Amino acid sequence: MDRNTKGWERAKEMRRWRDRRGGLKPTRERYLGTPLGMKVDEWLGSQRRHGLARTTIQTRRLHLRRFLQWSFTRGVEGPEWMSRGLLEQWLEWLEEYRTTKQKPLSGNTREGMIRSVNSFLGYLVKQQAIDANPLEGYHIRRCRGRAMPNVMGEPEVAALLAAPDTSDPLGLRDRAMLELLYSSGLRRSELAFLQMEDLRLSAGVLVVRHGKGGKERVVPVGSVANYWVSRYVKEARPGFLVPGVPSDYLFLTSYGDRFSTGFLGKVVRNYLDVIGLRMPGGCHLLRHACATHMLEHGSDLRTIQTLLGHARVDTTEIYTHVTTERLCQVHHQAHPRG
Repeated sequence: MDRNTKGWERAKEMRRWRDRRGGLKPTRERYLGTPLGMKVDEWLGSQRRHGLARTTIQTRRLHLRRFLQWSFTRGVEGPEWMSRGLLEQWLEWLEEYRTTKQKPLSGNTREGMIRSVNSFLGYLVKQQAIDANPLEGYHIRRCRGRAMPNVMGEPEVAALLAAPDTSDPLGLRDRAMLELLYSSGLRRSELAFLQMEDLRLSAGVLVVRHGKGGKERVVPVGSVANYWVSRYVKEARPGFLVPGVPSDYLFLTSYGDRFSTGFLGKVVRNYLDVIGLRMPGGCHLLRHACATHMLEHGSDLRTIQTLLGHARVDTTEIYTHVTTERLCQVHHQAHPRG
């Protein structure tokens, strides 16, 4: 087979690959060097300078890269191509897109991508790169389709929290982490970035400095979590410090480093395996359980919104559906005419 034939076959294969992947092609990230790609870099840089959380910037970068890929395969390389018609095509593509496992994007993923692109387009308007935002007036919430979270019952949470061997420094550390995740409803990134100075155990609170969107908040620490965190700080944490390598982070690995978010998830899933609970998820299971159990015991939505650090109360409202579902189950089982 000569070089021209090989090139033709390769082009055919790339077209087939694009069709299977909904229009994306395996470029060597050439789209990043386009005028539109450079504007994305400028926007992300401005977000960083304004103190937006690193994880938020990483998520937005991923969303915008997907949008750039999609645009590039349709010959769009500059901001001047942004139009209502183009964005409507992209929204249709989001709805029709299927993963390699032939699953659609979740409502949360679609919403996140639309919000990121909408914010970027707003930046282009401010920079006078385009006259108007093509997504202006689009109701993003109609794409939510937010899935019901998996929620552990109180007996399951109790079993999970009791799983670590607290006679061992590792187990004592893990017990403190699990208790804090459940007591204060922390995200795993918030737990990973906690520092010693953030603790106010005598007052029963801690300061979350690395919340979603770079927001800071003060959250309560329950008496049980307070007990285990205090024990960890006094009895176990000094043993995790590496000589000559000081660390201000509250929870440390065996190497004296702070936890990565991925490793925290593995720790929780390991203890889920220990108690034999087959449920997808990790740290967020305890966050969901915290919110749901508080609602079941009479808390109001606004309090839980503040605790969890949700910017919008409609994000918190998903837990009302969970408790309503559980209420119906109990009613069916317990009511004489259920």
